[in-house]
Amino acid sequence: MIASLLAPGECRVWWATPGHRTVETLSAVLSDPELERAAKFRRDPDRRRFLTGAWLLRTAAATQLGVRPEDVVVDRSCMDCNRHHGKPYIRTSGRRLHVSVSHSGDRVAVAMTRVGALGVDVEAVPSTPVDDLARCALTPDELRAMEAIPPMERYEAFARVWTRKEAALKATGHGLRISPDKLEVSGPEEDPKLLSWPLEIPPDDIRFVDLDPGDGYVAVVALISGARRVDVVESQVIGYRPAAATRSPQPDRSRVLQAA
Repeated sequence: MIASLLAPGECRVWWATPGHRTVETLSAVLSDPELERAAKFRRDPDRRRFLTGAWLLRTAAATQLGVRPEDVVVDRSCMDCNRHHGKPYIRTSGRRLHVSVSHSGDRVAVAMTRVGALGVDVEAVPSTPVDDLARCALTPDELRAMEAIPPMERYEAFARVWTRKEAALKATGHGLRISPDKLEVSGPEEDPKLLSWPLEIPPDDIRFVDLDPGDGYVAVVALISGARRVDVVESQVIGYRPAAATRSPQPDRSRVLQAA
């Protein structure tokens, strides 16, 4: 199912849907802290998305490490408390394996590389007005640019800007501890780029690649890679069944991330 090893300089993104395996199958390889976290979700769709992401992360990492999925050591320690809801880290005795997980609607993504820290984010395109959220998440310049876009086109435009910000913050491990309005990114119709943020990492060290999650969704992966060349490859898990009236990601879709 997930048979390919990471090639040197490669970032791979695997896609799955929350309903492609039974809850029992997904739960069988997870740790007690992961199962405890899953049990706290009140809505079954939220629980299934988390279980699928945790299962897919372990399954993909196990292939890279040559171990069973249940033997992969996943550390989700939070930077601010003792709860297991932080950025996932794979603990290995060898070369570091960088990972990130995201899910929205019926899309679950796991990104993995050995090149450097990364963050992946997928979002369903909103179906309701985003003006209030935009005022909280965008810089003044971004907000003015968004207000110039026709109202019906703002939904996807906002989602593109939001995923870039969240993916970049996930790559550093900060997540939304840093308010997204402290980051400035390129416009939704432009190639994704980080323009400024309050961290010491130079913005040009953060490189983005737009992903292909299918109709009704937008997604991007952000890597702290500097000028290094990275091949980004998307694959779908066998058993992937997109919802009706949506287009599934194409298997083994490859792009190159490198300095301009």
